[in-house]
Amino acid sequence: MAKLSPLLVVVLAASILLPGCAGVGPARVAKAHARPDFSGHKAFSQLDLFAAEDALVAIAPNIYVDRDISSANAAHLLNLVDKARIRAGYYYGELVSKPEILFCSSMESYRKFGGVGLGYTLGNTILISPYGWRAAILSHELSHVELAARLGGLPEVLDKVPQWFDEGAAVMVSMAHEFSDEAWREASHNGEDSPRLSELESVASWNSVTGANGVNMQRSYGTARQEVIRWYAVVGRRGMEQLIQALKANQDFHLAYRGIEDSSVMHLAVRE
Repeated sequence: MAKLSPLLVVVLAASILLPGCAGVGPARVAKAHARPDFSGHKAFSQLDLFAAEDALVAIAPNIYVDRDISSANAAHLLNLVDKARIRAGYYYGELVSKPEILFCSSMESYRKFGGVGLGYTLGNTILISPYGWRAAILSHELSHVELAARLGGLPEVLDKVPQWFDEGAAVMVSMAHEFSDEAWREASHNGEDSPRLSELESVASWNSVTGANGVNMQRSYGTARQEVIRWYAVVGRRGMEQLIQALKANQDFHLAYRGIEDSSVMHLAVRE
Protein backbone atom coordinates (compact mmCIF):
# COMPACT_ATOMS: atom_id res chain seq x y z
CA MET A 1 0.00 0.00 0.00
CA ALA A 2 1.23 3.50 -0.87
CA LYS A 3 2.09 5.93 1.89
CA LEU A 4 0.82 9.49 1.63
CA SER A 5 3.30 12.31 1.94
CA PRO A 6 2.96 14.37 5.13
CA LEU A 7 1.88 17.37 3.01
CA LEU A 8 -1.01 15.47 1.44
CA VAL A 9 -2.18 14.22 4.84
CA VAL A 10 -2.15 17.75 6.27
CA VAL A 11 -3.88 19.22 3.24
CA LEU A 12 -6.63 16.61 3.26
CA ALA A 13 -7.21 17.29 6.92
CA ALA A 14 -7.29 21.04 6.33
CA SER A 15 -9.75 20.77 3.47
CA ILE A 16 -12.48 19.74 5.89
CA LEU A 17 -12.72 23.36 7.04
CA LEU A 18 -12.18 25.40 3.90
CA PRO A 19 -14.84 26.15 1.31
CA GLY A 20 -14.37 24.67 -2.14
CA CYS A 21 -15.67 25.66 -5.51
CA ALA A 22 -18.98 24.50 -6.92
CA GLY A 23 -17.34 22.18 -9.38
CA VAL A 24 -14.55 24.09 -11.05
CA GLY A 25 -12.34 26.03 -8.67
CA PRO A 26 -10.07 26.12 -5.63
CA ALA A 27 -10.64 26.87 -1.99
CA ARG A 28 -9.76 30.53 -1.50
CA VAL A 29 -9.82 33.08 1.31
CA ALA A 30 -9.60 36.85 1.21
CA LYS A 31 -6.02 37.09 2.45
CA ALA A 32 -3.37 34.43 2.93
CA HIS A 33 -2.56 35.56 6.46
CA ALA A 34 -6.23 35.17 7.41
CA ARG A 35 -6.19 31.42 6.86
CA PRO A 36 -6.82 29.40 10.04
CA ASP A 37 -4.14 27.34 11.73
CA PHE A 38 -5.04 23.64 11.48
CA SER A 39 -2.26 22.32 13.68
CA GLY A 40 -4.55 21.96 16.68
CA HIS A 41 -7.68 20.91 14.81
CA LYS A 42 -9.43 18.02 16.58
CA ALA A 43 -12.26 17.20 14.18
CA PHE A 44 -9.94 15.18 11.96
CA SER A 45 -8.12 12.91 14.41
CA GLN A 46 -4.92 10.92 13.87
CA LEU A 47 -7.05 7.76 13.72
CA ASP A 48 -9.04 9.32 10.89
CA LEU A 49 -5.82 10.14 9.08
CA PHE A 50 -4.65 6.52 9.30
CA ALA A 51 -8.04 5.32 8.06
CA ALA A 52 -7.82 7.69 5.10
CA GLU A 53 -4.28 6.56 4.34
CA ASP A 54 -5.25 2.89 4.39
CA ALA A 55 -7.93 3.57 1.78
CA LEU A 56 -5.51 4.93 -0.83
CA VAL A 57 -3.30 3.32 -3.46
CA ALA A 58 -0.71 5.02 -5.69
CA ILE A 59 -1.08 4.19 -9.39
CA ALA A 60 1.72 6.55 -10.46
CA PRO A 61 4.00 9.05 -8.70
CA ASN A 62 1.79 11.58 -6.87
CA ILE A 63 -1.43 10.04 -8.26
CA TYR A 64 -3.70 8.21 -5.83
CA VAL A 65 -6.98 6.33 -6.07
CA ASP A 66 -9.12 4.78 -3.41
CA ARG A 67 -9.22 0.99 -3.22
CA ASP A 68 -12.66 0.71 -4.81
CA ILE A 69 -11.43 1.85 -8.23
CA SER A 70 -10.95 -0.96 -10.76
CA SER A 71 -7.72 -1.48 -12.68
CA ALA A 72 -9.48 -0.48 -15.90
CA ASN A 73 -10.61 2.80 -14.35
CA ALA A 74 -7.14 3.39 -12.95
CA ALA A 75 -5.72 3.16 -16.48
CA HIS A 76 -8.41 5.54 -17.68
CA LEU A 77 -7.50 8.05 -14.97
CA LEU A 78 -3.82 7.98 -15.90
CA ASN A 79 -4.82 8.79 -19.47
CA LEU A 80 -7.00 11.58 -18.11
CA VAL A 81 -4.04 13.07 -16.25
CA ASP A 82 -1.99 13.05 -19.46
CA LYS A 83 -4.76 14.87 -21.36
CA ALA A 84 -5.18 17.45 -18.60
CA ARG A 85 -1.44 18.14 -18.47
CA ILE A 86 -1.41 18.68 -22.24
CA ARG A 87 -4.21 21.23 -21.95
CA ALA A 88 -2.48 23.10 -19.14
CA GLY A 89 0.84 22.95 -20.96
CA TYR A 90 -0.69 24.50 -24.06
CA TYR A 91 -1.24 27.73 -22.14
CA TYR A 92 1.57 27.65 -19.57
CA GLY A 93 4.33 25.82 -21.42
CA GLU A 94 6.27 23.09 -19.65
CA LEU A 95 4.56 22.56 -16.30
CA VAL A 96 6.58 23.22 -13.16
CA SER A 97 3.99 22.06 -10.62
CA LYS A 98 3.91 18.52 -9.29
CA PRO A 99 0.57 18.25 -7.50
CA GLU A 100 -0.63 15.23 -5.62
CA ILE A 101 -3.87 14.10 -7.29
CA LEU A 102 -6.46 11.97 -5.54
CA PHE A 103 -9.34 10.40 -7.50
CA CYS A 104 -12.33 9.14 -5.53
CA SER A 105 -14.67 6.40 -6.77
CA SER A 106 -17.60 7.42 -4.57
CA MET A 107 -19.03 10.62 -3.19
CA GLU A 108 -18.76 9.10 0.26
CA SER A 109 -15.00 8.83 -0.18
CA TYR A 110 -14.80 12.29 -1.75
CA ARG A 111 -16.70 13.93 1.10
CA LYS A 112 -14.63 12.04 3.67
CA PHE A 113 -11.61 13.94 2.41
CA GLY A 114 -13.49 17.23 2.52
CA GLY A 115 -14.22 17.54 -1.20
CA VAL A 116 -17.06 19.66 -2.56
CA GLY A 117 -18.39 20.10 -6.08
CA LEU A 118 -16.72 18.10 -8.85
CA GLY A 119 -13.11 19.02 -8.21
CA TYR A 120 -11.31 20.67 -5.34
CA THR A 121 -7.86 22.22 -5.04
CA LEU A 122 -6.02 23.25 -1.92
CA GLY A 123 -2.37 24.15 -2.07
CA ASN A 124 -0.54 21.47 -4.02
CA THR A 125 -3.27 18.84 -3.73
CA ILE A 126 -6.10 18.14 -6.19
CA LEU A 127 -9.12 16.08 -5.17
CA ILE A 128 -11.46 14.81 -7.93
CA SER A 129 -14.94 13.40 -7.32
CA PRO A 130 -16.34 10.42 -9.30
CA TYR A 131 -18.42 12.94 -11.29
CA GLY A 132 -15.33 14.97 -12.09
CA TRP A 133 -13.43 12.34 -14.08
CA ARG A 134 -13.05 14.69 -17.05
CA ALA A 135 -10.03 16.34 -18.62
CA ALA A 136 -11.88 19.65 -18.30
CA ILE A 137 -12.26 19.36 -14.54
CA LEU A 138 -8.73 18.15 -13.87
CA SER A 139 -7.05 20.67 -16.21
CA HIS A 140 -9.02 23.46 -14.50
CA GLU A 141 -7.57 22.42 -11.16
CA LEU A 142 -4.11 21.99 -12.69
CA SER A 143 -4.25 25.61 -13.83
CA HIS A 144 -4.78 26.79 -10.26
CA VAL A 145 -1.87 24.69 -9.01
CA GLU A 146 0.41 25.74 -11.87
CA LEU A 147 -0.23 29.45 -11.38
CA ALA A 148 0.44 29.08 -7.66
CA ALA A 149 3.66 27.14 -8.30
CA ARG A 150 4.93 29.78 -10.70
CA LEU A 151 4.13 32.64 -8.34
CA GLY A 152 5.70 30.94 -5.34
CA GLY A 153 2.68 29.41 -3.63
CA LEU A 154 -1.01 29.83 -2.87
CA PRO A 155 -0.46 32.83 -0.55
CA GLU A 156 1.06 34.72 -3.48
CA VAL A 157 -2.00 34.02 -5.63
CA LEU A 158 -4.32 35.12 -2.84
CA ASP A 159 -2.42 38.35 -2.31
CA LYS A 160 -1.62 39.34 -5.89
CA VAL A 161 -4.19 37.89 -8.31
CA PRO A 162 -7.86 38.90 -8.58
CA GLN A 163 -10.36 36.09 -8.37
CA TRP A 164 -11.55 36.64 -11.93
CA PHE A 165 -8.11 36.05 -13.44
CA ASP A 166 -7.30 32.90 -11.47
CA GLU A 167 -10.69 31.39 -12.29
CA GLY A 168 -10.87 32.77 -15.82
CA ALA A 169 -7.48 31.29 -16.67
CA ALA A 170 -8.57 27.95 -15.23
CA VAL A 171 -11.78 27.90 -17.30
CA MET A 172 -9.79 28.84 -20.40
CA VAL A 173 -7.30 26.04 -19.79
CA SER A 174 -10.08 23.53 -19.10
CA MET A 175 -11.73 24.02 -22.51
CA ALA A 176 -14.95 22.97 -20.74
CA HIS A 177 -17.82 22.71 -23.21
CA GLU A 178 -20.32 24.07 -20.69
CA PHE A 179 -18.50 27.42 -20.76
CA SER A 180 -18.72 27.94 -24.50
CA ASP A 181 -19.16 31.39 -26.04
CA GLU A 182 -22.72 30.45 -26.97
CA ALA A 183 -23.62 29.39 -23.42
CA TRP A 184 -22.22 32.62 -21.99
CA ARG A 185 -24.00 34.84 -24.54
CA GLU A 186 -27.30 33.12 -23.82
CA ALA A 187 -26.89 33.41 -20.05
CA SER A 188 -25.74 37.04 -20.17
CA HIS A 189 -28.10 38.21 -22.95
CA ASN A 190 -25.18 38.66 -25.32
CA GLY A 191 -23.07 40.25 -22.61
CA GLU A 192 -25.57 42.93 -21.59
CA ASP A 193 -26.13 41.34 -18.16
CA SER A 194 -22.52 40.34 -17.52
CA PRO A 195 -20.92 41.80 -14.38
CA ARG A 196 -17.99 44.20 -14.47
CA LEU A 197 -14.61 42.69 -13.65
CA SER A 198 -14.50 44.88 -10.55
CA GLU A 199 -17.52 42.92 -9.32
CA LEU A 200 -15.51 39.69 -9.65
CA GLU A 201 -12.37 40.91 -7.92
CA SER A 202 -12.83 39.69 -4.38
CA VAL A 203 -13.94 36.34 -3.03
CA ALA A 204 -17.05 37.86 -1.46
CA SER A 205 -18.19 39.63 -4.63
CA TRP A 206 -17.35 36.56 -6.73
CA ASN A 207 -19.50 34.35 -4.52
CA SER A 208 -22.30 36.91 -4.60
CA VAL A 209 -22.35 36.97 -8.40
CA THR A 210 -22.03 33.19 -8.70
CA GLY A 211 -24.98 32.61 -6.39
CA ALA A 212 -25.98 29.68 -4.23
CA ASN A 213 -24.91 26.30 -5.63
CA GLY A 214 -23.37 28.04 -8.65
CA VAL A 215 -26.73 29.00 -10.14
CA ASN A 216 -25.15 31.95 -11.97
CA MET A 217 -21.82 30.38 -12.88
CA GLN A 218 -21.93 31.74 -16.43
CA ARG A 219 -21.99 35.26 -15.01
CA SER A 220 -18.86 34.68 -12.93
CA TYR A 221 -16.82 31.84 -14.43
CA GLY A 222 -18.15 32.49 -17.94
CA THR A 223 -17.46 36.23 -17.80
CA ALA A 224 -13.99 35.67 -16.36
CA ARG A 225 -13.23 33.22 -19.16
CA GLN A 226 -14.38 35.74 -21.78
CA GLU A 227 -11.93 38.34 -20.49
CA VAL A 228 -8.93 36.07 -19.96
CA ILE A 229 -9.32 34.27 -23.27
CA ARG A 230 -9.60 37.67 -25.02
CA TRP A 231 -6.42 38.88 -23.32
CA TYR A 232 -4.54 35.66 -23.98
CA ALA A 233 -5.45 35.79 -27.68
CA VAL A 234 -3.54 39.09 -27.82
CA VAL A 235 -0.55 38.34 -25.59
CA GLY A 236 -0.15 34.56 -25.93
CA ARG A 237 2.00 32.36 -23.76
CA ARG A 238 4.76 34.97 -23.76
CA GLY A 239 2.37 37.49 -22.23
CA MET A 240 1.29 35.00 -19.58
CA GLU A 241 4.94 34.45 -18.66
CA GLN A 242 5.52 38.22 -18.55
CA LEU A 243 2.56 38.70 -16.23
CA ILE A 244 3.79 36.03 -13.86
CA GLN A 245 7.27 37.57 -13.80
CA ALA A 246 5.76 41.01 -13.15
CA LEU A 247 3.74 39.67 -10.22
CA LYS A 248 6.80 37.92 -8.81
CA ALA A 249 8.52 41.32 -8.94
CA ASN A 250 5.61 42.73 -6.89
CA GLN A 251 4.21 44.85 -9.71
CA ASP A 252 0.54 45.79 -9.54
CA PHE A 253 -1.59 43.19 -11.34
CA HIS A 254 -3.81 45.62 -13.23
CA LEU A 255 -0.94 47.81 -14.45
CA ALA A 256 1.03 44.78 -15.60
CA TYR A 257 -2.02 43.16 -17.19
CA ARG A 258 -2.87 46.24 -19.25
CA GLY A 259 0.74 47.06 -20.01
CA ILE A 260 1.49 43.63 -21.42
CA GLU A 261 -1.58 43.81 -23.65
CA ASP A 262 -0.71 47.30 -24.89
CA SER A 263 2.84 46.23 -25.64
CA SER A 264 1.64 43.15 -27.51
CA VAL A 265 -0.79 45.23 -29.61
CA MET A 266 2.00 47.68 -30.52
CA HIS A 267 4.31 44.81 -31.42
CA LEU A 268 1.68 43.30 -33.70
CA ALA A 269 1.05 46.69 -35.33
CA VAL A 270 4.77 47.15 -36.08
CA ARG A 271 4.98 43.69 -37.62
CA GLU A 272 2.04 44.44 -39.89
